Amino acid sequence: MRTGDKIVLAWCDPGQVAGEFAHSLATLVAQRGDRLAAVVRREGSGLLSKVRNEIVASFLDETKAEWLFMVDSDHHIALPAFDRLIAAAHDKAVPVVGGLYFGAYATPQQLYPAPIPVMFRLADGELYTAVMEFPADSLIEVDAAGTGCLLVHRSVLERIRQSATTDQGPNYCWFIDGPVQGVWRGEDLNFARRIKETGASIHVHTGAVLPHLKRYWLTQDHHRAWWDSLSD
Repeated sequence: MRTGDKIVLAWCDPGQVAGEFAHSLATLVAQRGDRLAAVVRREGSGLLSKVRNEIVASFLDETKAEWLFMVDSDHHIALPAFDRLIAAAHDKAVPVVGGLYFGAYATPQQLYPAPIPVMFRLADGELYTAVMEFPADSLIEVDAAGTGCLLVHRSVLERIRQSATTDQGPNYCWFIDGPVQGVWRGEDLNFARRIKETGASIHVHTGAVLPHLKRYWLTQDHHRAWWDSLSD
């Protein structure tokens, strides 16, 4: 990214955020404020795709900044991770770059949710599979990345808007929940699909790692697993 390029920092939240997230934003504004053009925040916890679309529309229509940096309020980003992302970004070669974070995917066979990297490659047509093995502190190309930490160049978002359908209109064309060839896709994967349709690439920097806040119900199974581990 060129040193003169400006970034809009954006997030949505349900009306309150974790202290770690608030602290990381305050630090980012204080220490990297020269890179920021504006801050966009939307409140909402229902239909996430609607709120994300409103953030993008606000970025395009109300600012002239080159880059939109979206970070979810259940993360917190350290300055070194932010610096890695903006150093890797390039308006043509790397117009979309995400941080590395992990989703919690529960299965009936596992006591704890599995920490799966939220970055994917296409396997068979529309089948996305998580990238489980990757080099450390490296920029890698993927087919999809989570929007929990994503830096996107304005030109990519503008091209998606130009191809919007009449039903989507100019303000709800980026994030869409719905099926693709009979398989349900969340707004992150459908957004990635639209990015790729513009011809843009998607990258993840594995050195820009973010913690991801998750909660789960504590049960007797957890107690038993912990108790059994003490006797191992």
